[in-house]
Amino acid sequence: MNFAGRLQFRRLLCLIVRQNFNRECENAINAQIQLELKSSYDYLAMAYHFDRSDMALPGIYGFFKAASDEEREHAAKFMEYMNKRGGTILLQDLPAPKFKFTTLKAALEEALDMEKTVNESLLALHALASKHIDPQLCDFLETHFLAEQVDAQKQLADYIRQIERCEKELGVHIFDKDIKGKEMH
Repeated sequence: MNFAGRLQFRRLLCLIVRQNFNRECENAINAQIQLELKSSYDYLAMAYHFDRSDMALPGIYGFFKAASDEEREHAAKFMEYMNKRGGTILLQDLPAPKFKFTTLKAALEEALDMEKTVNESLLALHALASKHIDPQLCDFLETHFLAEQVDAQKQLADYIRQIERCEKELGVHIFDKDIKGKEMH
């Protein structure tokens, strides 16, 4: 069977399981997969930037490497979901990461911007699923992604603030750590 024949056969099989799965939602999920993979790729570039011998920040490397792995897992979750719903996964080329940061704080700010972009896309996908009365897609997003995105944004914002303290207010930061858990006498 040639490629066109295999593709048509695949589409027929997908139609068997497809139910209440709007094409607009399918397209939006493909866009979300692309965004998750792009985020994974960008985090991977950040990780290895901080792993270089002139940076030598193994903790930051580990943080960004784990973030890359998580984004790739998110893309895989969406692809599994797409197959369950009878959709067709359309992967595309990923643009090369562009380093727009020169400091750890700038890298964390870029990561926060990335997470906000992913969150906005997820919220738009949820709204689209609601518009097309697709409670299964809404439940999938709510169960696996929406709360996690808020947590990731909060964590990055906290790290940015902690870095600001280290840059400008190291004494306050050390004092805060020292006083934690102590009672007033």
